[in-house]
Amino acid sequence: MPELPEVESVRRGLISAQLSAPVSSLWRSEFRLRIGKHWATENLECLQGAVPGEVGRRGKYIVWTFHGQSELGLVIHLGMSGRCGVTTVEQPRVLHTHLALSFADGRELRLVDPRRFGGLRAGPLAEILASPPIGDLGPEPLDAGFSGEVLQARLGSSARPIRDALLDQEAVAGLGNIYAVEALFLAGVYPLLEARRLHRSAWDRLAVAVISVLRQGIENGGTTLKDFRNVVGEVGRNQDDLKVYGRAGQPCPRCGTPLVGFVSGGRSGAYCPRDQPRPRTRLLR
Repeated sequence: MPELPEVESVRRGLISAQLSAPVSSLWRSEFRLRIGKHWATENLECLQGAVPGEVGRRGKYIVWTFHGQSELGLVIHLGMSGRCGVTTVEQPRVLHTHLALSFADGRELRLVDPRRFGGLRAGPLAEILASPPIGDLGPEPLDAGFSGEVLQARLGSSARPIRDALLDQEAVAGLGNIYAVEALFLAGVYPLLEARRLHRSAWDRLAVAVISVLRQGIENGGTTLKDFRNVVGEVGRNQDDLKVYGRAGQPCPRCGTPLVGFVSGGRSGAYCPRDQPRPRTRLLR
């Protein structure tokens, strides 16, 4: 699933496209994208005639402002395999296209989602921002003020493994499995340790590591393991710089010890048993 860096790459691509003409028409496929109460009503028709404005991001969601008779918002969730692209209306739609938002300048925003785990929702901007899923999201890890103290306040009492706890979007927005596993390696934290066992110094290291791996992912245009493409169809480059994710059995890039794979909460990961040892004391410092 695209995580914060991949969604940020898409956001920047939409900004670069400089879409400013009003919405002239809208086409939606007959297939439902996401099953869930937050996505039951897409309400896309409210965008007709509206003028695109600021392209924002909240966690793993694109939040696009449109100016009409009132301030509107369009939420795009890419799910597992969703891709956003900007093309001309004359360009034939590829298989698995589920949204074509046409603008008066002859261009079109298209959402392609083969697995249909993505989501679309439009409506009054204030309502979009205040209601789930956007309204339930935790702090942005790349915003000023994000720190070990913030992480500890959100997760410090959790009995969940720290890798699993980091995936809670109400605790920290945008962080997914790939970047959580990478951050834990960078911070030297054992991924299956209960979150409540981390000492403050470990939380501080982890917050710094989260910021670092996310910034690297953005600089590299995201991680493409299979489906992810940016707005112009390019793959990300961050998969070439991953240290441990997807590399179980390979040598640790720091010490050469074979990396150990694990599965927790239905998601796999890897860690270095030497650089991320299971702590023997009550708290991990």
